[in-house]
Amino acid sequence: MAVTQLNFAEPFFTIDYVEAEKELYLAPKSMVINLAEHEKKDILLPGGRIIPPLKAAVVQDMTLHCLTRAFIIRDFERCDLSDPETTKAIMQTWKSLYEMSGIPRHKGLPYYKSPKFCIGEGDHHIELNLCFVSEGMVPSGPHRDHDRDFDEVHAQILGYGMMRIYDYDDKEHIHQELNMAPGTVHDKMYDAQGLYPWHEYKSVTPCVYCPIELDRG
Repeated sequence: MAVTQLNFAEPFFTIDYVEAEKELYLAPKSMVINLAEHEKKDILLPGGRIIPPLKAAVVQDMTLHCLTRAFIIRDFERCDLSDPETTKAIMQTWKSLYEMSGIPRHKGLPYYKSPKFCIGEGDHHIELNLCFVSEGMVPSGPHRDHDRDFDEVHAQILGYGMMRIYDYDDKEHIHQELNMAPGTVHDKMYDAQGLYPWHEYKSVTPCVYCPIELDRG
């Protein structure tokens, strides 16, 4: 059993990684993301409710049960994106998306990423971090391939965004826009073989979201 406080997003967010905890009490309003995708284990909430794998919930003053693997952002709303000093500090502390990726389509985008946190190895290897978008209505750019072979979903932390899904073979025609509010993790968009349609994240307001990357075993 372990609750490990992580520092990769400080001082803006207080984050814990939880593994094999039978129960955990959360007092302040917090976001819980269930990372037990490989184990297929739900997190149990009062009243018979659950957080399925690769889904999230916003909870307060609550005891959770059966946390196999979880990512908890405590008191996440204390990071005030309406405060210019806060957003300036994030942009000065985190690297731009282009600095981190070197991908031409990221050049000039107002996206900023925290360092990555890595969990496990091999089949259970997960990488995640936080991404701040300083402006609304900015798409990341349609793409289908990634820098390595992984399954990916995104969790909305603050503000509002969307995932835009295009045709498998055509990045010009949008088929779906999946709106995301705090606590939303969109459904998987890759198929059983790991093939993605063309897709992109787009901010609706200034926002923070969390890409979750699960290596395929």
